Amino acid sequence: MDIKILCLTRGGEGSYPNQDRAIAIARERGQDMMFLYISNIKFLDHTAAPKVIDIEAELDELGEFMLLMAQERACNEGVTAHILVRRGFFQKVLSEVIEGFNIETVILGSSSGGTGIITEEFLHDITCELHRKHDVEFIILQEGKIIKTYRVETGDGEYADGQPEH
Repeated sequence: MDIKILCLTRGGEGSYPNQDRAIAIARERGQDMMFLYISNIKFLDHTAAPKVIDIEAELDELGEFMLLMAQERACNEGVTAHILVRRGFFQKVLSEVIEGFNIETVILGSSSGGTGIITEEFLHDITCELHRKHDVEFIILQEGKIIKTYRVETGDGEYADGQPEH
């Protein structure tokens, strides 16, 4: 597998604009991509164990279903997209996947309509750290528009074309 682009997604309609832009980037670059869904139910540690196992399995199935829908849309655009569902802490899992698949570009984003839980500050902190650690490009999307990139050659976050897209 020669996957160059990794797109993290939580799935659902709110994620479609960012997924579609990631697919377009992969198509423009002529590269294969992977959609990644990360779940973490650590907050349920004090809940009965059988229920936690059921919830983990349900989240994995939901994540896989969402990724299969994104994969189908990529295929319809002529892009080869693989899918991966992982459990754990977001930053740790992301780092492991980048390293394990020799990813060159990571696409992160926030969902449309303000339904996502990932803040700009969180994205900035993660992209800066992982950009330095793995020497990969990061593209930050919001509602399908590139708002910031972290390129290997510059080492700094910069706005696409000088400013965020409108």
